[in-house]
Amino acid sequence: MRVLIISAHQSFRQQVQAACLRFDKTTVSIRTAESMGQGMELALQFEAQLVFLDLTRNHEAGVLSLEQLAHVKNRLVAVSADKMGTDLMARAIRTGAGEILPQPVVDDEVFAIIEKAMHLQSEDAVMQPPRSGKSIMCFSSKGGVGKTSLSCNIAVALSGIFGDKKVALLDANIQAPNIAPMLDLRPVSWLKDAVAEYKRLDSQLLEDFMTVHAASGVHVLAHNTNDPLGVDYTEDQLTKILLVSKGTYDWTIVDTFPLLSSLNLSLMDLCDEIILVTEAVVPSLRSAKHNLDILQQAGYGENRIRVVINRFSNFEGNISPELCAEALGWPIEQIIPYDVHATIATNSGKPYSQMYPDRKITASVKELVEKIVGTHLPKDQEETALDKYWRQFKNWMDI
Repeated sequence: MRVLIISAHQSFRQQVQAACLRFDKTTVSIRTAESMGQGMELALQFEAQLVFLDLTRNHEAGVLSLEQLAHVKNRLVAVSADKMGTDLMARAIRTGAGEILPQPVVDDEVFAIIEKAMHLQSEDAVMQPPRSGKSIMCFSSKGGVGKTSLSCNIAVALSGIFGDKKVALLDANIQAPNIAPMLDLRPVSWLKDAVAEYKRLDSQLLEDFMTVHAASGVHVLAHNTNDPLGVDYTEDQLTKILLVSKGTYDWTIVDTFPLLSSLNLSLMDLCDEIILVTEAVVPSLRSAKHNLDILQQAGYGENRIRVVINRFSNFEGNISPELCAEALGWPIEQIIPYDVHATIATNSGKPYSQMYPDRKITASVKELVEKIVGTHLPKDQEETALDKYWRQFKNWMDI
């Protein structure tokens, strides 16, 4: 019996795991996940036959994950929460929960659930849904550190590797959205349109709401800069959009607003990696340190958080990357150098990695993407002098 335990709380994972190991009627193979995003991926890779899903920390993200987990043939999903009210219980059962596991965990109740899962199994193989894509969130609780620019350039770099229609860029900065102007887009549909249809949202409808960035092939779900607060956004709405995007695209990059809120935490739960963007200045580092402390308390570790120092300049009096790492108590994954050309590109509505492919700032983004993808990228074909002058002329003429 392949058992998967998904919970942000270590005590719940340990209690259920211990009970499963004491079950003596069949061999139990166990995997655990700390977040919904990790759990969804593990359920697919591990082909879990029984899933214990803890909804305690985030009911909305948990119910949305339950909907996908329960669609697999012969899989039993047992949900649990520290305060399982009748409303939540009814909603979980309607969504597809096969059992409810009360807390605190009792061995006999876990045994009964395992036995029910055994009865569900047949000679038919467990049929898996299409593989979910990866999702990456660029985050900082301090504004102005360049996370939106980094989000755009990571998406462009990934699209250059995996091709058109493989990468989505989601503007979840509901307070100060900037992706559309940064990429010089004129969307017809916006995030608010997807939110309005989130209950019936599927891959086809999501693609209809996307705006294609022609120069890179990235699909962008932009937020309306003219009316950023015209819609009240909730956790279940944005997490549903992210889940559909993960099922539609190989990669989804999420740009967020600078606040460590429950809304952002619900999106983090579904993301495979979090890129924490900071600068080598005291206010930014203090904010990053606070973010890391909170995220560690929430169960996020070094396997999911990459710290990136953006706009770094090596001048006397600046804080070195080594001192930054010491102050944060966290390794620095990548250093993005300061380059005035990034500002020029932003003002032109173009990603700097496309407008200035030969700059060190572009090379550093590619290095970061290599680490995310887990492989070395093929080197770009060397640019001839004529090609370089032609590119510079087109940039100057804005063509």
